[in-house]
Amino acid sequence: MKRLHSLKVSGPKAYWDAMRALTLRAGSFTSRDVAEHCGVTVENTVICYVAACVRYGHLDVVGERPPATPTGRPFKLYAVKVTERLEAPFEKADITRKHGAAHQQMWTAMRALPHFTTRELAVHASTDEVSISSDTARIFCWKLEQAGYLQELGRNGRWRVLRIRPGKSTGPIPPAITFKGEVIERNPAAKRRRAS
Repeated sequence: MKRLHSLKVSGPKAYWDAMRALTLRAGSFTSRDVAEHCGVTVENTVICYVAACVRYGHLDVVGERPPATPTGRPFKLYAVKVTERLEAPFEKADITRKHGAAHQQMWTAMRALPHFTTRELAVHASTDEVSISSDTARIFCWKLEQAGYLQELGRNGRWRVLRIRPGKSTGPIPPAITFKGEVIERNPAAKRRRAS
């Protein structure tokens, strides 16, 4: 199988293009095949991407390749589903857009509910286009609580009951959470009050 060591390209688009090409050419591939095809020296990012594609139904596990050594483990073989799209799943822009929509939906639900658990928030905030898991709601709430936007009222079984702190329902735009985990207020009126 031809390797493209000279390319040294990485990221969702490169991995997805490699997986599609390897599926068409050989019928299946391993994570290592994808890494070698892209010239990637650290295979962990490829392994994580392949696992996410399997988890969300973009790839099928179609078999195993025998281990390279007698004591080694077999390599799982994957294939891109025939009906799959050309665009790479989980590209950064796609993730950012979905996170933005999820945060907007959760913030809108928080402002409408007098109190909520993260499980209730996930149910109230989910739509047909953007489904929100309890884990996504829990992480968003934890970040907002750390920044002083939410407070705990008590417990409903094992679930914490939360609400927006009085005075912290600052407007229709949700606080932004940066890649570093910082929470930034984005409603103009609230920013003006803070500056004055």
